[in-house]
Amino acid sequence: MKQVTKRLTYANVMSSIAVFLVLGGATAFAASHLGKNSVGSKQLKKNAVTAAKIKKNAVTGAKIKKGAVTGDKVKDGSVTGADINLSTLGTVPSAASANSLVGQTPFVVRLGFGQSQVLASNGAVSLVAECIQAGEDEIRITARTSVNGAILGGRANYEGTSATDFLDADTEAEEAELVVVSEGTGKTRVESDIDNGFVLGPEGKMLTTNTEGIALGLNYGQPGCLVAGVINAVG
Repeated sequence: MKQVTKRLTYANVMSSIAVFLVLGGATAFAASHLGKNSVGSKQLKKNAVTAAKIKKNAVTGAKIKKGAVTGDKVKDGSVTGADINLSTLGTVPSAASANSLVGQTPFVVRLGFGQSQVLASNGAVSLVAECIQAGEDEIRITARTSVNGAILGGRANYEGTSATDFLDADTEAEEAELVVVSEGTGKTRVESDIDNGFVLGPEGKMLTTNTEGIALGLNYGQPGCLVAGVINAVG
């Protein structure tokens, strides 16, 4: 220890300090004066660039790889109507049946004999078209309800004196008819005639037709039934 102390002269100490200052300054100088384009992806530590290190608005569309942003990368609710290019939206496929009418909607339905289709529904009530061939050709439009106690326009009473005064889920088609158009087998008949123009469900939702609101055609254009017109959903 005494030998080391003897060798620690003022000159030795000052020269050692000078070496440290030179090396430290050179390192600092090198860090602050890196050559242009000298730092690449290989020099960056993994996960070194965080969101906080990215300048606001620095990442533009041109910097994003095509196809890199997928549905799971987009925040829920972040894409609004103003951000959607309407011309990119396809056409909604034609529905098999108009079973969700809201307001007033026109429709045209063709049915082969033995087929039926829901024309419209609103809440518990619906209107169904049937194409029947049994002795003669028929188009039958009937009311249906999934909740007991619906009302079919034109039927008498509805004072609650009998359950049969109201429509229920098990009402036979013949008792729930809005209209039936019949003709001999293979004959053509076209008319527009709806005598009982509404069906009302107990929850207050209703389907209505105007007296001349639905055209009915038997074997018109082709064998079977044609139903066309407008049904209104109310409530």
